[in-house]
Amino acid sequence: MKKFAILLFITFAFTVLFGPNTLALAADKVVIPDSLQELDLSDQLDVYFDQNHLTAKQILSKSDEFIPLSTSNPSGDISDTVYWLRVNLENDSERQRNLLLEIKKPHLSSVTLYTLKNERLQKEETIGYRYPFDQRDYKHRNLVFSLDLQPNASTAYFMKIETDSFFQAPVSLWDPIAFSEANYMNQSIHGIFYGIMLAMILYNTFLFLSLKEKSYLYYILFVSGFTMMQAVWDGFAFQFIWGDFPWWALRSNSFFIIWTSLFALLFAKHFLQLREHAPRLHRVVTIFNQVCAISLVLPFFVNIGTMTMISTGMATIFVLFLIAIAWTVRWKTREARFYLTAWSLLFIGVLLNILAAYQLVPLTDLTLFAPKFGAVVEVLVLSLGLADRIKRMRKEKEYETKKYYVHTLLQNAVKQMADMDDLASLSKQGLHCLMDVTHFEKGFYLSKDEERWNVLSKVDVPEEMEDFLLEQYDSWKNGKNGILDGSTFTVPISSSTHSGQFVIWSTQEEVDLSIMESFLPAFIDQFTTLVVQKEDVEMLRKSAMHDHLTKLLNRKYFLKKANEIYEESDSASLLLIDIDHFKRINDTYGHLIGDRAIVFAADLIKRVFKKFGVVGRFGGEEFIVFLDKTGESQALDWANHLLEAFREEGLLLEDGRSIYLTVSIGFCSSQAFSYLTVDEMIQLADEQLYHAKRNGRDQVAAGS
Repeated sequence: MKKFAILLFITFAFTVLFGPNTLALAADKVVIPDSLQELDLSDQLDVYFDQNHLTAKQILSKSDEFIPLSTSNPSGDISDTVYWLRVNLENDSERQRNLLLEIKKPHLSSVTLYTLKNERLQKEETIGYRYPFDQRDYKHRNLVFSLDLQPNASTAYFMKIETDSFFQAPVSLWDPIAFSEANYMNQSIHGIFYGIMLAMILYNTFLFLSLKEKSYLYYILFVSGFTMMQAVWDGFAFQFIWGDFPWWALRSNSFFIIWTSLFALLFAKHFLQLREHAPRLHRVVTIFNQVCAISLVLPFFVNIGTMTMISTGMATIFVLFLIAIAWTVRWKTREARFYLTAWSLLFIGVLLNILAAYQLVPLTDLTLFAPKFGAVVEVLVLSLGLADRIKRMRKEKEYETKKYYVHTLLQNAVKQMADMDDLASLSKQGLHCLMDVTHFEKGFYLSKDEERWNVLSKVDVPEEMEDFLLEQYDSWKNGKNGILDGSTFTVPISSSTHSGQFVIWSTQEEVDLSIMESFLPAFIDQFTTLVVQKEDVEMLRKSAMHDHLTKLLNRKYFLKKANEIYEESDSASLLLIDIDHFKRINDTYGHLIGDRAIVFAADLIKRVFKKFGVVGRFGGEEFIVFLDKTGESQALDWANHLLEAFREEGLLLEDGRSIYLTVSIGFCSSQAFSYLTVDEMIQLADEQLYHAKRNGRDQVAAGS
């Protein structure tokens, strides 16, 4: 990573300072070949550094002081020096040669071409950023002069170069046709480059207007500044945009270097979320951004040369911040991976161009335009990264919105479930809540009773389908197909006294249940809490309703239950049952055995009558049974069956002995239109019980 950072710094600094063009080396006379296409003159030029601003006439006296340009290495200088370049071209053919002299650095302030004729310098043309573009004889983004070389003659040319920024003068001699062909190819490649950049700017502008996301704004401003900076370096900005405004043309390079640095870092801050991942670096970058923002006004007031040095220094700091950001975030986030990939691709493009400049790799169209290819890919990758981030942010926002919705739904459902009186109603409301969240169509709630699952509640499931669905559920749990094919979702519920299972299903194969990760734990916790509360309330209710020793209904709730049943009944029977000689058992065996005898009698009575009536403890050793829709004959049969059960089964003691209890039974039957109340039936049954005891006990006496 350190090597990558160092290479990135060197590459970007080289690009800002010198641009993506090749360099060269120097000699005396240049013989123009007949098959000329392009001839690099950079290593054939002599240079004189004019610090006294000599005239054309005076410069001829300095001919002996010209030195090879390749050995002087003035590239990158910023000074008040005037640079005089000299080249001697020899045309050894029999025909006149019309050629083009191109300086491939369009940013030079002023270039005047002189021809040496009769020991005098004759001025041919002056062009550069100080002069309107339309004054040029040859309308081209670079500085191009037309040369007319006479047959079998040599001509010396002088170029007076003044620059307010860095001095660079890569010079080539062209055949006009070859120049046009090369220019056509270059224009096509540049057209693709600027077309893509403009398309990305417009596309992301529409996205920004739609999404109002600040990262898009910074990205647009960064790409716009980067594109304009490239247009300034390539000469297209002066050719097509501000060719009539030389004052601005000279200052535009510094302005857009600062602009690009400013918004590239603002984009990096927001895109990579530096505030969260690197708070210290975020603060330092913020300060530098403020300096950049203030510096944007400097090109309008500060000397051009000074401003060039300032902007270059700020670009260098910008590169250092890029390295720091790359080192800090590395591959921590998806945004970081997009960001590092994008800048790495630009770095590779610039590096190829530099290697070609030093002839370490072949100079081809690929290596020549590699920085622009890298820039295009960088912008595309950053755009994809930004789109990916916005997409994930939108999903996160949708998820949070959905999360808020389902938790609001849960809160409302919990309020409704809290009002439910029993577990069946509670579980049905829970089913509705789960189905509203998942949009599943059907479901049921299973409650486990010992080893068997039973359907406690259901939604859109016919009653006659319950057993079948239970079979299908068991098949599905065992990995077999069934009617539950599609999408099935189960939610287990477990408490100390209850085991349940929500089962919901949908006919759709593909469903999104991602929200359940957030919703389900809260739902299970709330529902289980309500189940426990309902169980506690039910236990308290049952405790209040039942006798604490026998677990039968106590007298109060027995009468309440019997009256409720009797209101809907045409006929009924009521039995009063009393253990015979119970005082003798207490006196003989003690009260603990007496309590066991009462529990034994209660269990036996419950076993006989539980499926046919309501059983309660009437008081002491006395029990009461209410049989709905049971006439006198049938009630008498069941009473005698109870007598036989007591005769056949005894209370087993710890020493192995058994106590056989007997009971006396009095009962009363009520027929239709008899208009007996439950209290009246109890009174009549009590009278019959008295008769049974008086007649010898261990028998039943009936009355109606």
